[in-house]
Amino acid sequence: MYLVYSFLFTLGMLFAAPYYLWRRRREMRAGQWRERFGFLPDSFRQPTRGAIWMHAVSVGETLAVVGLVKELQQMFPERPIFLSHVTPAGREAGEGRLPSVAGRFYLPLDWRGSVRRAIEHIRPELLIIVETELWPNLLHAARESGARVVMVNARLSDRSFRRYRLARGFMRNVLGNVNKICAQTARDVERFTSLGARDGSVVLAGNLKFEAQPPRLGEFTGMLKAALERAQRTPVMVAASTMAGEEPLVLQAWEKIRAAHPEALLILAPRHPARFEEVAGILKDAGISFVRRSTLDLRDDRVAEEFTAPQVLLLDSIGELAGLFELADAVFMGGSLVPTGGHNVLEPAYWSKLILFGPHMENFRDIAQLFLEAEAAVEVRDAAHLAEVVLKLWKDDAAARQLGERARQVLDRESGATRRTLEQIREVLEVRVATRAGA
Repeated sequence: MYLVYSFLFTLGMLFAAPYYLWRRRREMRAGQWRERFGFLPDSFRQPTRGAIWMHAVSVGETLAVVGLVKELQQMFPERPIFLSHVTPAGREAGEGRLPSVAGRFYLPLDWRGSVRRAIEHIRPELLIIVETELWPNLLHAARESGARVVMVNARLSDRSFRRYRLARGFMRNVLGNVNKICAQTARDVERFTSLGARDGSVVLAGNLKFEAQPPRLGEFTGMLKAALERAQRTPVMVAASTMAGEEPLVLQAWEKIRAAHPEALLILAPRHPARFEEVAGILKDAGISFVRRSTLDLRDDRVAEEFTAPQVLLLDSIGELAGLFELADAVFMGGSLVPTGGHNVLEPAYWSKLILFGPHMENFRDIAQLFLEAEAAVEVRDAAHLAEVVLKLWKDDAAARQLGERARQVLDRESGATRRTLEQIREVLEVRVATRAGA
């Protein structure tokens, strides 16, 4: 089965390579391309087994494990920790939040030779996979090398579960390489078990993202806050991680909101950097005045002038959104007015913000339900309903404040996943060390 998978993976890469290379042409240096084939820097080479390799695909996964990595560094100071990512944004997040790890690199493509080359280089005792990066050759090669494999913050979306069920026999083999699966929810426990995970390997550990603290991106956040105050731009609405087809809906709502609040500002943050130019074009075609983050004059005596007229700040930058939630009077989480599965609401909840999202939260269904049941967020049907709810709550400061406070209470109530996950990791490593000592 692994040969068939490898053949299909290679076939897929041949078709996808031109698009992938074009997307990444400006984001990755030559040396980083080598990492995708398992050629890691010489400085990463380990003389003995013992390292921890943690894979976090992008920004959200990286931020979710910041606390976990710091705890692992304290618990196992003798073990170097390496981070791998797929996206440049994820790598940047790791550089900013976890600068003290032994090294970071791009995940090798899932060819047997590439992943074995990386494993032989850093010689991990433990491979930790964040969420649902089920790369068959990587997991199989790790197990063959003698490393233990743990999945943390593990989840299976409806779409992923349906897809994996079509290859249940192969997935049983893939999951057989995993020693422990720390699942987010009871539903995830059931799904991993039904796909053939090892008996007793799946445990309910909770969601690490409930404990991830968004960064205060001090310089820009503070500068923007001061500029908006001087320009008397309030209230502020953040439309976070919007997806294709969603910006026109948000702008429809914004037109009604701004009619009642002419001094209000919308911070519009598209999910994917590749769409920054497209969204700028949408704003131009709609005749909406806007300023781009990438062109802001950030000098203290000039930045306030940038906000005297525009309706919208287009956040065409990477890694700054989480810090800007602190400035918001309302946060709409994108990917939810169009059927793309929604996005994580936990970062604005950390700041006790008024949170709104659309009906398409399939990828975060359990979290969304927790917030709705606690009356800690509002689900809107469409653009008109989004405008209606924002206008209503901006008239009722007490109600808006209570929604934000309840959002933070949900976050605090659901904490504890880091501790439970650490217990499972320590148990797996202790078993591994004991087994090796008795061999």
